[in-house]
Amino acid sequence: MSTLTKVFVVLLVVFSIAYTSMTVSIVAQTTKWRDVAEKYEEHARIADTNLRNLIAANAAELASAQDSINSHSARISELEKQLQASKTEGSQLTAELAKVGAEKSSAEAMSRGLLAQLQVAESARSEYKKQRDELETQSVDLQRRNVDLNDRVNEQTAQIIVLQEQKRQYEQQIHILRSENEKLANESRRMSSGLAMEEPTGAAMKQAVALTPVAASPIRGEIIEIAGNILTISVGSADGVTKDMVFVVYRGGQYIGDLRVGMVDPNRSAGRLIQSAMAPKVGDEATDALRFSGSRG
Repeated sequence: MSTLTKVFVVLLVVFSIAYTSMTVSIVAQTTKWRDVAEKYEEHARIADTNLRNLIAANAAELASAQDSINSHSARISELEKQLQASKTEGSQLTAELAKVGAEKSSAEAMSRGLLAQLQVAESARSEYKKQRDELETQSVDLQRRNVDLNDRVNEQTAQIIVLQEQKRQYEQQIHILRSENEKLANESRRMSSGLAMEEPTGAAMKQAVALTPVAASPIRGEIIEIAGNILTISVGSADGVTKDMVFVVYRGGQYIGDLRVGMVDPNRSAGRLIQSAMAPKVGDEATDALRFSGSRG
């Protein structure tokens, strides 16, 4: 029941009492006013009782309403506090969201910078790889050229060794020829040893003795020097060795390889291994291939 209704009921009761009093006053002046007055007095008591009951009920409802209002007020206060806390938390979350957004923007900028650096590094790596491949190609070419140069150096070294030996042999032959020339000059009592050179070519060589006699037996020698893949053996033209002759190199009856002679000196020869079963060593024996089978037998 609303407050306006309660006020309306109270006014209605007051008007009823006033109306009853007026009615009693008017009826009192008429006949049978006593009975009427008693009747209206009874009605007044009943109305007063109802009014008191209604007032008590309204007071109880008002107290209940007040309690409800107080409860709702407390609830509203609590909700307002929660709302304020929610607003504070919302402000904090907004600030954190702004901070996270700033960090995200910074991270994205850093990521773009790192991506650009990665692209630059990848480009540099590709360039370095290209340069490395070119350098490796050049290195392979240089190694190949180095091997060729080493072969040429070894070959030139062998030629120099042979030429030095030839020079030594020629000096020995010149010394022998000079000795023979002096002997011939003493025997013929000539004035100058130079007159012997007027004789027919090779006349002074008739009595020259070879440093190493030419043998008809199988040619045997040994490895006296190794320079790379150039082998020098201890037999030469004086022993019957000729250019392109093939020698078999062996060690204690074990086959080492085949040697093709490239340069020949009176007392030594040099050449390359054209095939080999193992690495040769200084001191390994060598014999001409045509007679090797017979010599082994």
